[in-house]
Amino acid sequence: MRVFDQVDPQRVERRELQLTMLSLSVNVILAGGAALLMYPTISAHPVIFGATTSRAMFVGFCALCVLLVGYLFDRQITVRRLRNEIAQQNLKYTQLRLQAGRDLLNSLAGLNHFQDRLVMEFKREVQSGAALSVLVVRLTSADSVEDSNEVTVAYGDAAKAMMRKLRREDSLYYFSPGSFGILLPGARVLDAREFSARIAEGLSDAAGVIGRFTSDIKTFNYPEHVETAHELELAIRSLLPRNIISEPSLADTFALADRT
Repeated sequence: MRVFDQVDPQRVERRELQLTMLSLSVNVILAGGAALLMYPTISAHPVIFGATTSRAMFVGFCALCVLLVGYLFDRQITVRRLRNEIAQQNLKYTQLRLQAGRDLLNSLAGLNHFQDRLVMEFKREVQSGAALSVLVVRLTSADSVEDSNEVTVAYGDAAKAMMRKLRREDSLYYFSPGSFGILLPGARVLDAREFSARIAEGLSDAAGVIGRFTSDIKTFNYPEHVETAHELELAIRSLLPRNIISEPSLADTFALADRT
């Protein structure tokens, strides 16, 4: 036995078996010794051992006790090391998820790109007579998720869930923490509603059993809900935080698109 050895999964089971056998041996010896000590008091025939036999039994018992204590101490250190390794792995896993979530959110196009793409798509759909739908997805973190890093991880998982539902021509945009936009060229109202249902299902799975966040999805469609780009801008802008509206404003951009 190497005391305080490195944690080896193949050794752990063998050490556990050794510890079990050693514990049983010590218990058997203790039970046998107690029986021998009590036997003279209940019997008229005392048990007499020679000096050599008594000395060997005493030395063997002491040796087993030392081995048992050593094994128990070794197991405690092994369990502590395993716990430390698990904690380190969990921390590393959390950091990787956090970094992956940040990288994904930072890789998504923002509001400025959304404005440019929306203007082009609106003009294209107007000229071709096709429909255009926009989904505004707003996420609210649960009260149990207090750490900002956990919120970032949750929103990153939500973004991945939404990206898996996109068609090739669709695009996802990240406006602000918890605010996303999805552009659906050529999608009619029924198509947008079906797509919204799939997005909601994916977000529900990403939220998990504990419900890390709740989602609210608003659907806007041209020409069913709005008739001009300015109306579409106002509908989208009403759902966005005021501090993320960039300059020039969306109203100026869409007013220019309406004139052209």
